[in-house]
Amino acid sequence: MIDLTTFHTCLAQPNARGYDLDNKQKEAVEYSQGSLWLLAGPGSGKSEVLVTRTLKLLCVDNVKPRSILLTTFTQKAARNLEDRLASYLAGLQKADSSLLSVDLADIRIGTLHSLCNDILQEYRYEEYQNVRLLDQVEQDLFVYRYASIANYQDLNFWTQFAHTVPDWRSKDYCPGKWKRAKAAVTLFNHIVEDNIDVDKMLLAGGNWATLADFYQQYTQELRNKYRCDFAHLQGCFLKFLTSAAGKRFLEGDGENQPPLLYILVDEYQDTNPIQERIYLALANQTSHSITVVGDDDQALYRFRGGNVSCMVNFDKACIVALGKSPKKIQLDRNYRSHTNIVNFFNKYITSFPEMIVPGVRAPEKNPVKAASSISGNYPAVSWLERKKAGDLPNAVAGLIKDHLIGDGIISDLSQCVLLLRSAKDSPKNAGPYIQAFQQHNIPVYNPRSKSFMESEEVQCLLAALVQVVDIKHTFKDCKDPKGEPLSWVKTIQEWFQTLYNVKQNLNYSTSELFDYLNRSNLELPKLCASNKESVFLNLNLLEIIYRILALEPFKTWKKDPVKNLRLSKVSRLFDGYHSFKLDGLRSNTDRTGIEPDFLNRFYTMFVSYLIDARIDDDEDEEVIVPQGYLPIMTIHQSKGLEFPFVFVAQLGQKKEAGAAQILERDLEPFRQDIYSRSTRTPDLLAIEDDIRLLYVAYSRAQYGLILVGTQDHIKNHVAAPSRNTTEFRRNTILI
Repeated sequence: MIDLTTFHTCLAQPNARGYDLDNKQKEAVEYSQGSLWLLAGPGSGKSEVLVTRTLKLLCVDNVKPRSILLTTFTQKAARNLEDRLASYLAGLQKADSSLLSVDLADIRIGTLHSLCNDILQEYRYEEYQNVRLLDQVEQDLFVYRYASIANYQDLNFWTQFAHTVPDWRSKDYCPGKWKRAKAAVTLFNHIVEDNIDVDKMLLAGGNWATLADFYQQYTQELRNKYRCDFAHLQGCFLKFLTSAAGKRFLEGDGENQPPLLYILVDEYQDTNPIQERIYLALANQTSHSITVVGDDDQALYRFRGGNVSCMVNFDKACIVALGKSPKKIQLDRNYRSHTNIVNFFNKYITSFPEMIVPGVRAPEKNPVKAASSISGNYPAVSWLERKKAGDLPNAVAGLIKDHLIGDGIISDLSQCVLLLRSAKDSPKNAGPYIQAFQQHNIPVYNPRSKSFMESEEVQCLLAALVQVVDIKHTFKDCKDPKGEPLSWVKTIQEWFQTLYNVKQNLNYSTSELFDYLNRSNLELPKLCASNKESVFLNLNLLEIIYRILALEPFKTWKKDPVKNLRLSKVSRLFDGYHSFKLDGLRSNTDRTGIEPDFLNRFYTMFVSYLIDARIDDDEDEEVIVPQGYLPIMTIHQSKGLEFPFVFVAQLGQKKEAGAAQILERDLEPFRQDIYSRSTRTPDLLAIEDDIRLLYVAYSRAQYGLILVGTQDHIKNHVAAPSRNTTEFRRNTILI
């Protein structure tokens, strides 16, 4: 082990971190008296503090790695922390060989979900044995298939919970089964994550009691089918902590498993109530050593169940659960941005009356101080304005191509970013910007364009599969109650047109694929006819997918990284469907082809889901933005990132209260809170979320922040500080 002075000196060397920490950062690293409440503003080095505090425990305090649990919001963030820990430890080990025995592999590090799963498996917790953990797609499919609520068509019930129903256009008719299933997933997850007392819901009667009954039926089906969703994984883990096995985990069980002594939580502002309970239960040991790090002003994930009040009221939670107030330290020096940018977002977050109400922000927060080396008398914050919204995309493209690149201000397109509320490639979202960038020969990187299902490789793969199992194209006969073809019928026909276009393209060697399709269409009826003893054929959809992927043009497409990611994702989606054992091919009763019920279930349960779910491309988690490409990102994607130049558009859109805000209010009477939380209307919560969203966008830039819009976009809108359009335009450089 090494002393604290040597520890800091070594980490400041070029072969480790390369710089020293400031006084508040060091105070946070060195604090050792119990709970620590770390408020970390944008660009304040919270990840560095978290990593350094962890290394200090290992290398100075001689804490065993197995006694540390470190969680963060995403797997990508967890890997980033692991990489920094390994890099900095290597520098420390060069300075002191006694540290060579420190093994980072023994630290429990990851998302809370992954850690809960791993620990429950490690301790063989009885209620979590032989269970398949459902991902989001599998949970949706499970509810559609097994939850009674998906078949419930009471209009009064769904009207009360209309805010959870996606794209419900005609409120005079009950929403379709898939919409009911998706709404049910939202409701069920909130019941668990908001720590709801289901018995109170039952006593409330009416539609609340009906919902509680459906929830109990769903949880029973999960147990019957040996499944668990991510929300119930957390509930199971909380219960585990009170069991004998949980006691061994917390208090230790010999030399190989020392007691859990230190809990460090990143991005705590996006914690939900049941996660709050878990963290407090983990810390309820003698030392009460829990460190939570985050910024309530950057809370973005209410729509995923996050509740910013967990961060705002961490002191209340510690007093109730641990009997002592936490130490509060604010990291308030911004090492990222030009002074004018820091001043702008400082003024922004405090300029709205909604944000200074008690309980909305953490108490007694100071403004962030500019501390970067970036300086210069130039328009670091500017306003790109045009009279017509349709002229904005070309203005942005021209500024990037002719000024930033043309004048040598940036050397690569990846040094700037366009931030939008939605990056979907559609006329109302990113579509006009993508078109403008193409016209200016600016290549774009946009993995959240919602174009996954529009790509030729995905459409060809799905069309080929349909051609194998549905020779007669019976999907064309699927009609709605009015006798019109169902919406997804046209989409499947478009897939076949894409497949035909690829066949006509001489650049692809498609003979392998079409030879296979022809052979399959000849052989499948023969297989059905020869299948005398069972209605099941020894073949399933997932196996057919793998066979198709082994052929051209898919072999060539898989050499392209983006196309390969998409094809791999299709395989995973089908693996989820396969897990329900619904994709084994069945012959019809006269053994002449595939059973109609099998095809109908395949189309209505799975194909329609793929079409309606607006699936994103997978992102290469090792690459933020490829060199030579201009990134188009949602503001949520940009959280935790920084870019030299940031363009923020779609400013005029107003965030309406949705399921997350309404459920936070409606579920309050049933929530099992351990301290009082401030209550606000869904509309106020939506405004707060909108302000926080733009605060994150405005605090990403290092050298230049460019807001993009018309005068109408910022008129009486939270895009401008105080909603004061006149003052904003007077104090901001127009370009």
